[in-house]
Amino acid sequence: MGGGAPKPDKNIGIAAMKSASTGEAMLNWMKGQAEITNSWAAQDRARYQDTFVPLQDQFIADAKGYDTPERRAAEAAAAGGDVMLQGRIAADGRRRQAMAMGVNPASGRFMNAEAKAGTDVALAASGAGNLARRNVENTGRGLIANAINLGQGSAVNPGTSMGLSNGAGQAGFGGAMQGYGQQGQLLNADFSNRMQAWQANQGAIGSLGGALGSVAGLIFGSSKEIKHDKKASTGNLEAVESMPVEEWTYNAGQGDGGTHVGPYAEDFQAATGKGDGKTINVIDAIGVTMGAVKELAGKVDKLASMMPRGLPAPDMRMAA
Repeated sequence: MGGGAPKPDKNIGIAAMKSASTGEAMLNWMKGQAEITNSWAAQDRARYQDTFVPLQDQFIADAKGYDTPERRAAEAAAAGGDVMLQGRIAADGRRRQAMAMGVNPASGRFMNAEAKAGTDVALAASGAGNLARRNVENTGRGLIANAINLGQGSAVNPGTSMGLSNGAGQAGFGGAMQGYGQQGQLLNADFSNRMQAWQANQGAIGSLGGALGSVAGLIFGSSKEIKHDKKASTGNLEAVESMPVEEWTYNAGQGDGGTHVGPYAEDFQAATGKGDGKTINVIDAIGVTMGAVKELAGKVDKLASMMPRGLPAPDMRMAA
């Protein structure tokens, strides 16, 4: 066949030059946008450092110094004093009423009644003091929590301005790289979520096992030789999940009077069928806990067997 090789269309070169010139114009425009937004970021950062950081530091210092033994004692004394004052006012009223009704305030019956009322006032004053101490403690915790939240939301405006600047600079990258990056992030996030679920279950095992340490000093006869009517125990994990576990303090004159963490006897009896609804037998508590650990371990093993093998290690910075 005659003729030479086909010549390239001259419009290809024209198109390439236009593409290059357009890209250069876009890059210059993005540089200008970056300069503007960078200046915004610098202004916002300076205002944040000069105006808001000192206020935040003062707030944090106030929060950390709020809950002190001195403040607790002062609030408790004030609350108890208010109750005692109201008690005295009420006692004066009762005396005047008794005299108006012809009852001798010095009589034994009236004095006995007043003594009981005085005991009630003293108990109420003690309770008011304890409540005041707890209010100081809770208020201090709330201030600390607010300080933490304040730190998490710091430097919003500088971050926004920097984000605009970085966004203008990154707009010149191709969509293919972004698409591959997003695909990799999705796969990595999926694997990370499953890994975190497995780690959470491992942590739950550790928490349940740690509960056994609190009774490590108690010894009970537990040989098979001294037991009968043996049968498998199931549903322990479900029972543990259904029981509220809260922090609480014994009422005056009950237990050791301290603050503890644990379930309630009523909930333990409802979930396990064990106990009288007023006390929790330590042997049953240990048995239910160990049974729950065993059932949870089975679930974790099953979850681990379902995890895909051979996947590359996740980039935890990207997943975060």
